[in-house]
Amino acid sequence: MLYNLYNKNTKIEDNNNTLLIRTNYSLYDAIQMNKIPTILRPWVHLYRSTPKLYLPYTKIDVAFSLLCAIAFSTLRITFRYILYYFGWPVGGEDTYFAAACMTSFWHSTLILPGLASLLLSQPFFPSGKLETSPQWYQDATHSILSYCTGYMIYDSILGYVIETWQPGIGPVLTTDDWTFVGHHILTSLYMLSCRLISAGHMSAMILMFNGEFSAPIMNMHFFLEKALEQNCCKGIEWLPSLFASNEQVFSIVYLVCRVMVSPFVISYVSYDLLFKRGREKRDVPLWLAISWMPMCWGVQFGSIPWIMTCMEKVKASSSMVGNGGEL
Repeated sequence: MLYNLYNKNTKIEDNNNTLLIRTNYSLYDAIQMNKIPTILRPWVHLYRSTPKLYLPYTKIDVAFSLLCAIAFSTLRITFRYILYYFGWPVGGEDTYFAAACMTSFWHSTLILPGLASLLLSQPFFPSGKLETSPQWYQDATHSILSYCTGYMIYDSILGYVIETWQPGIGPVLTTDDWTFVGHHILTSLYMLSCRLISAGHMSAMILMFNGEFSAPIMNMHFFLEKALEQNCCKGIEWLPSLFASNEQVFSIVYLVCRVMVSPFVISYVSYDLLFKRGREKRDVPLWLAISWMPMCWGVQFGSIPWIMTCMEKVKASSSMVGNGGEL
């Protein structure tokens, strides 16, 4: 008798009796892993192998996010001490900022391939249900959304509480700081609500992919900008040229993402969430879809100052080339 090893639960009918046989988990997982895109296998493995801590009355695991937050915090502190070793000022704001940029670079560089694989491996419906996808896809989605949530938790606590703490006062935040904290909270709520209703995950992932696409180059830009101001880096002759090249590439990539791609992506996501799926059988409740709209469009409008800055940098570069200067 052949058992269906592609399912954890296998039904076998024998003499009018139906038996439910639990197949071997290691064999089952090995078979399933062969179906998973290579890029997503580490995400699925890590999510399945970590201990679970569920929110009360839900099936939403938060342990993976908390572990990621601890890992990011450790990574940021490690980067800080590496910069100390190379001569960056101990306890300096520039050192703290550079270490944060390096950690953000790590976050976005790892998450982008996973997001691309998730978005390409299933039919794209921004408001669609997660439960209709294979189990490996559901686990990979939870893994990546939890990973990003962990980053938001870590950055909110370490970056905007611990590193801004003043004795007797508490955390001292600027207006920009509060904007980032608000972004982290709203983004985390968006991802959490997708997981709670098991729908709309693709809307979060496509917005995240477009938003994070320029992040590695942007963080490299911020890091190089701070490096140019450090005494320990002033003897590096090629650093200004690298910064200038990175600045131009970043400006172009950012403009493509935020001006040419982002408005169309957000418009399609908004249309699908609000109208396309209909009112009778809606996977994402209308009230929730409406509450997501400020999050969808807020980042786009918030990026206008950076769009203007990048346009100026591209224009300045074009002028230099036109006048015979070096790019």
